[in-house]
Amino acid sequence: MTTTIQSPDLMLAQTLRAKLPVDTVTALLTYPNIAADLALVLDQPPLGADYVPREIEVLYDDVTVLRWRDGRIQAQCADVEIDYTPTLVEWVIDGDTAFFSVQGMEVINRITIMPLMELEGLDPLKEEPCKL
Repeated sequence: MTTTIQSPDLMLAQTLRAKLPVDTVTALLTYPNIAADLALVLDQPPLGADYVPREIEVLYDDVTVLRWRDGRIQAQCADVEIDYTPTLVEWVIDGDTAFFSVQGMEVINRITIMPLMELEGLDPLKEEPCKL
């Protein structure tokens, strides 16, 4: 009797390939710790259309660029160049990853049916310096 033992990295890659396009998996595996964390939440259902978040945090390349809580911007960093394209984008809603992309490729999107946020509320980000 032969038992095959797979490495954790191989198991992670197989798990991700069953749920994501190959190009997305390849890009995501550049960040193995993040990939392992996301593999655990890939099957979470979308947030409902009537879901009202209390807290939203937006991260670019694992750095918080916006923190919103109870209808008010708590922290913002507007020092991001207009032509900057982050490699990693994450939206954390009420403590859970609700959206994640790597190199512009969507990995998880649980906000597809939530009402769109009023974008005019983000206009102050264009004018004020980083306030973390």
